[in-house]
Amino acid sequence: MKKFNKFNLALTPIAKSLMMASVLSLSLTTHSLHAAVTPGYTNYVTDTFKVPMRRGGGTGFKISRMMPPGAAVKILEVNGEGWALVEYKKSGKTHTGWMHTTTLQNAPIARARLDRQMKKTTALEEKLNGLQHELTTLKERHEETNKELSSVKQEKFELTQALTRLKSISSNAVELDQQNQQMTQRLSTLEDQNAIMREQIDQSEDAIKRQWFLTGGGVLLFGLLLGRFFKIPAKRKKWGEI
Repeated sequence: MKKFNKFNLALTPIAKSLMMASVLSLSLTTHSLHAAVTPGYTNYVTDTFKVPMRRGGGTGFKISRMMPPGAAVKILEVNGEGWALVEYKKSGKTHTGWMHTTTLQNAPIARARLDRQMKKTTALEEKLNGLQHELTTLKERHEETNKELSSVKQEKFELTQALTRLKSISSNAVELDQQNQQMTQRLSTLEDQNAIMREQIDQSEDAIKRQWFLTGGGVLLFGLLLGRFFKIPAKRKKWGEI
């Protein structure tokens, strides 16, 4: 008991909250999976072991076939003794027989749900990697635009200084003024491009945050599903302990 208390104290509040949430979610999931079967709906064979399909609603009837874990069956009828008449289709053939309702659940087995969740998580990770690559490309283009903008500003400054000097010594001030206007227009265009690049980078960063949130949700669901399979074994008491 002292060792268990030390272990409990070593856990952070966040770890304790996650552990309690996992246990609660696992219990709620187990309760909902084994809800009462209803005629006309599709149920699934449990994933613990193969389940026999019998020719009648009782253990005294012969076994017609062994049903694989996770097989989808349609409930045709349920008697008062907890046996369900089910329909099972495989390779274009339809098989009917009786199975006890405790061996059926109203959702696909955890293995199938886990595979689907892994595929979703993989797709989200691939999309996230694509967005990160796009963000990197946009940042590189933004840096190049900033360098070009700085260069143009420096060039404009130098030309403005030269124009000021030439105006005092040259009669061709009109042509120089036109060049200055062109440089001003070019500078304005580059500043507009720079603002657009900044907006694209902000949008990409927002998209990456959303993808991280979805990926975190997938990882949490993956942990909850793993908790369905693995449980912490109860501590054995030593001889003489109360």
